Amino acid sequence: MRAIERVKSHYKRAKNQVIEVPEWGARDHPFKIYYDPMTPNQRKRVNDEHEGLDPEAFVDVLVMKAQDEQGERLFNADDKHKLLTEADGAIIGRIAVQMLGPCDAREIEKN
Repeated sequence: MRAIERVKSHYKRAKNQVIEVPEWGARDHPFKIYYDPMTPNQRKRVNDEHEGLDPEAFVDVLVMKAQDEQGERLFNADDKHKLLTEADGAIIGRIAVQMLGPCDAREIEKN
């Protein structure tokens, strides 16, 4: 198998990662955010639009990557202001950092 095929295969298996957000869910059912790993182009877009990983960059990552279980985006550009002014920045930061990090190998094995 060529190297590029291995790279593409890994990305395909890494799709649909899950982040549980207990603060946004019901008592026994944490809210779940699904996402695909960041591609180099998406990372470049975030880096080009921001100087470092500031709170606005974290919100942009959330808007760009957060999906429901069916793959529909959870947030849109109209939600950005509310995420910046009416949400807990620590939670958004925690989610964005996880989305920006490497894929969880255990989750990939489940796919």
